[in-house]
Amino acid sequence: MHRILELDVTKEFLSKIDKNAYDILTKWNDAKSITNDEKIAELVGQKVTTVRSTLNKLSFRGVVKYEKEKDQKSGWYNFYWGIDFKKLATLICQEHIDRKTKLSEKQRQLNEYDYFTCKNICSEEPFEIAAEYDFVCPHCNQSLALMDKKAQSNKILSEIQNIEKDLEFIKNIYS
Repeated sequence: MHRILELDVTKEFLSKIDKNAYDILTKWNDAKSITNDEKIAELVGQKVTTVRSTLNKLSFRGVVKYEKEKDQKSGWYNFYWGIDFKKLATLICQEHIDRKTKLSEKQRQLNEYDYFTCKNICSEEPFEIAAEYDFVCPHCNQSLALMDKKAQSNKILSEIQNIEKDLEFIKNIYS
């Protein structure tokens, strides 16, 4: 199940949650027996407060879970953490499916409309909007030119194929 950490999409997904999340999960996963947040902090070489903050963000999303146990001597609670790989896979798949849906809609619109952009590719505007701007980019004041539909379409199809490949990989892990 830990193979999901090998995917680039996992790194991207976790970095949206917290900049330290991927590093913490990969190093922590390699040292399977560690479950205490203080030991995880030692392992990754970060402050325990930073690690706890990241773990709490991951816990909010369901990527990690914890159990707490009261220390009878000190009265403090000890937290023992674990990674929920299945939840991580589910979240990544859902994000991928949403992205694929948006790309498919963009592909459909690309086939139905003419889009214009500047050489800096600040934005992609349909004909009607480009005409309102007198075919001048509202961001950089460069001329707007007709986009190459074929190149854009190929780029979108390539992204969709990559998403499908990742989804198939994740499906194979959990089958």
